[in-house]
Amino acid sequence: ADGQLPSNTGAGYVIRRILRRAVRYGYSFLGFNEAFMYTLVPVLVDQMGDQFPELKKQQDIITNVMHEEEKAFLRTLEQGIKRLEQVLASDVHVVVERLEYPFTAVKGPLAGDRAFELFDTFGFPIDLTQLIAGEHGREVDMKGFDAELKKQKDRSRAATSVITSDWVELAKGETDFIGYDELSCDARILRYRKVS
Repeated sequence: ADGQLPSNTGAGYVIRRILRRAVRYGYSFLGFNEAFMYTLVPVLVDQMGDQFPELKKQQDIITNVMHEEEKAFLRTLEQGIKRLEQVLASDVHVVVERLEYPFTAVKGPLAGDRAFELFDTFGFPIDLTQLIAGEHGREVDMKGFDAELKKQKDRSRAATSVITSDWVELAKGETDFIGYDELSCDARILRYRKVS
């Protein structure tokens, strides 16, 4: 209601995390597979609108922002939870296969590279990975996760350091885009440059 939107930084990140926790709880424990939090806004406005008049004024914006945030996160959540549960189950299975005598397997921490894969490939937030792993009696190797995150950042920085040579001009001419009307045509290279 005060103009702050869910985001990846600052106060917006706090809002996003709170909303995502609630959505995740509804998905995992209450069976809500579709966005539902935004439908509670009218109830909140009805109960708290007199004390906080900005809720009434901004009700439509709040509802729309929450609805979009929920829908986007539910797609991520469904894929991420399935993958996380597979990872947690497969880790325990590997431990059990190595045992010679039957006894209760001790579950070790979830590997940092596995948690990073969920984060990087599936967009699954690390705080939710920690929360769900904790519900399964597991911790997340955050040192390993941080190491993988640093490697990714280093790779990104290295990818942006591009060296280009000067253009070598082979012929004069213009480039016309004909892709709307033609599927193929004869062409010649007018100029090129080396990129590394």
